[in-house]
Amino acid sequence: MAFDKLLYQSLSKLQKVCLTQNIPFVSYRLPLNREIFTLVQHHSMPEKLESLDGLHGRTGFVVAPFIDSGEHATFFLEPDCVFFSNDIADIYIEKLEANNRFIGLKKNTNTLHTTISDEFIDSVNKAIFDIKATEYQKLVLSKVRVEQLPNGFQPEDFFLKLCQKYPHAFVYMMQLPEVGCWIGATPEPLITIENGSVKTVSLAGTQIATDADTESYRWSSKEIDEQDIVTKYVEQTLRSLQISNISKTGPENYQAANLIHLKTAFEFPQTELKNRFSDILRALHPTPSVGGLPKAEALNFIIKNELHDRAYYTGFLGPINISEKSAIFVNLRCLQLFENNFVLYSGAGITSTSVAEKEWEETENKMQTMMNVMRSPNT
Repeated sequence: MAFDKLLYQSLSKLQKVCLTQNIPFVSYRLPLNREIFTLVQHHSMPEKLESLDGLHGRTGFVVAPFIDSGEHATFFLEPDCVFFSNDIADIYIEKLEANNRFIGLKKNTNTLHTTISDEFIDSVNKAIFDIKATEYQKLVLSKVRVEQLPNGFQPEDFFLKLCQKYPHAFVYMMQLPEVGCWIGATPEPLITIENGSVKTVSLAGTQIATDADTESYRWSSKEIDEQDIVTKYVEQTLRSLQISNISKTGPENYQAANLIHLKTAFEFPQTELKNRFSDILRALHPTPSVGGLPKAEALNFIIKNELHDRAYYTGFLGPINISEKSAIFVNLRCLQLFENNFVLYSGAGITSTSVAEKEWEETENKMQTMMNVMRSPNT
């Protein structure tokens, strides 16, 4: 899928104006799709949601943190305008250039430091010990890397390159005043609704993709067990909500960017959903692919043992009722953009058979999704 920036000049100009004027917006491209949607909210601030019930019947874009707290909340961008790909009038861009409603808002500053390998390995070994000694089945630990922005970096060009490089991912660039500026190419849908059907997946296991056929990759018992933990959780969660007529496919190999994962897909009729969209989001998030099991105990372990704030990494985000589709994704393979630097996030699922040094390598491989594009020419 070619995304020649010459064909998207109006889109890039709109994005640049929004970034400069600090105007809330999001641009996104769904997996295996050419259409880029851009939602701009320029008359008011995005809404801070006290509850996911506030999504019912709405049209817009939701972004939620890993853990909803006083520091990080769920926000809903309700667009004043929705644009499709490059169909953007110059007069609208000129109006945004003159919009100073948001220009004085305080921008986020980076307070994070790169995770040291020894610190991460020590945390993984503690997790392995606790899994063997307690009721934990799985724990997910993450790390961060702080990098200086390349000279001449243009976020709008980087976004188009991600669209071209990773056609199977949900690619987005968003800026919300209290969330910051984030860019990502995530492979993991949390829940999608389209054409009368609801879909979700369990995704776990990671290998570097080579030129081999996707089906030819083989998995260790650790990776198979990790994927099975997530699959059982998703299935039990759906059953607990009295959802029936569920079809299940997999596990099967699935390529996402430079990585291969194990994926099991679930699908059921939208009539089963009724008015419980927010209930399913609450029940599924955070899944064991980003938190662990048992859910509450795993989250407590992460809060106590991770040395950084995940913020919106491993949260969820996506459009709701845009072009008759809702598509919520787990926020993986992402970076947070600051004035002079950016922060990369990645994580790994830990089980009783994990090897700490290999988990470090897995997190390094996951960061390459973004770094491969960041280091490419003309970014």
